[in-house]
Amino acid sequence: MFGRKANSMNELYFVIRVWKFPHNNTTQYNIVSDKAYDMSKAMNIKIAQDIMNTNENISYQLQRVNLVDVGKSKIAS
Repeated sequence: MFGRKANSMNELYFVIRVWKFPHNNTTQYNIVSDKAYDMSKAMNIKIAQDIMNTNENISYQLQRVNLVDVGKSKIAS
């Protein structure tokens, strides 16, 4: 438990806008900012966005940043 809590202090999160379109049953996801934030700051941004939001089809969620090293890319010529 302690290790997980200590580890979560270094994790970063994106704030994601979830926009549902009921007329064609689709959902669009957009990152609100190009910057990732620690949990506390990301939650504050999410709460502020939720408070200011007037569109019932838009909600906000947090997405943990998970970077993956895929090695060198090969470009075909």
